[in-house]
Amino acid sequence: MKSVNKHAIGLLVCMALFLAAGFGVTKPAAPDQPAYLSFSADLDGTKAWRELLARKQAHVKEWRLDWDELPAGSGAALVVIEPEDVSDEDQAAVERWVKMGNDLLLFEDEPVNWNGNWLRTAPVAAPESASASSEQRVVPIYAGAADAGSGYTGFVSTLARLLPVDGAEVLLRDAAGTLASRIPLGDGSVTVVLLPDWLMNSQLTEHSHFELIWPLFAKTWATVWIDERHHGFAASSRPGLLAVYPAWLVLPSALLALALLLWLWQRGKRFGPVHTPRAWTVRRGDETLLAVARWYERLGSREEALGHQQQQLRRLLAERWGLSLTASPEQAAHAARTRWPEPRVERLVRLMQEPLPEAGGSLPAAAPRPGRRIAARAFVERTRALSEIIAYLEKE
Repeated sequence: MKSVNKHAIGLLVCMALFLAAGFGVTKPAAPDQPAYLSFSADLDGTKAWRELLARKQAHVKEWRLDWDELPAGSGAALVVIEPEDVSDEDQAAVERWVKMGNDLLLFEDEPVNWNGNWLRTAPVAAPESASASSEQRVVPIYAGAADAGSGYTGFVSTLARLLPVDGAEVLLRDAAGTLASRIPLGDGSVTVVLLPDWLMNSQLTEHSHFELIWPLFAKTWATVWIDERHHGFAASSRPGLLAVYPAWLVLPSALLALALLLWLWQRGKRFGPVHTPRAWTVRRGDETLLAVARWYERLGSREEALGHQQQQLRRLLAERWGLSLTASPEQAAHAARTRWPEPRVERLVRLMQEPLPEAGGSLPAAAPRPGRRIAARAFVERTRALSEIIAYLEKE
């Protein structure tokens, strides 16, 4: 036995060493996600910005369907960061959605594929040296249409600038032109920002990027949708269990299952007990009550049976309502009027006032009268009334 244990321990140690060596030699690399994903923690992802936005906005969700399925209504926002392959149908659908009273926030460095009259761009002169360093591209940024007094800086790599549009509000600009503007469209608005890199995890806290970008999300929306549909993450219906297997395997399996059911039916196989014991269908409590009732009937102890019922009634009043076992009918009526209708209260008082002989307990009762017997009809009416009141108390 000791040798077996030693062999088992040695095998476990060898397996642990093998796994450790395997993980040390070949470490699984994290998948390389596309840029600008709101759930990516890579340097080129935008998860940090999304986490900050989720603290300010009530509902921040991903949108992975076509834009023509955007929810109807107003008061929502759609944030689109560097989308790919935006079709004309999607553009028309999002324009209709914005006109209903929603907001579109488009972050794209060169939005040349948009067909709307509300978005026009023009190129600016490139830097004198094609090998200009990143420090040379950090330029002063002005919030609004003013050209001085902001003190903000930002990294600008795009060569496009927004052209003036009727009713457009300039949000961000540099010496070369407008970098962000808000254009009214129907009952909503479109915010175009040519600086999507500022939302990246690696760029959000650089220079004055956060101070310049964050005011664009100062408005409170009912829901903020972040578009992932145009990053290659489109929602699709998952196939069912039968769609996973080929048809040549599903069809014979179904025929075999049907043949098995027919064979079991022919053999008369029973899925369950052939005989159900009577104890499973008849409660022993009912039989006991019937036997006790017959015993009392045979001995002529109807008054004693009624006494037991009244004793049970007082015990329930003590358990449910906190009354004393010696409570008077007036005390019971006072407690019952806050719970029951008046006819039921009067019935309870009447049942407690009628005297009964002592039934083996310490409850108050009238003096025993030997030789007295209650008629069968009166006994049935009285016990039925007591049973109804007891049933009401047991349900509370």
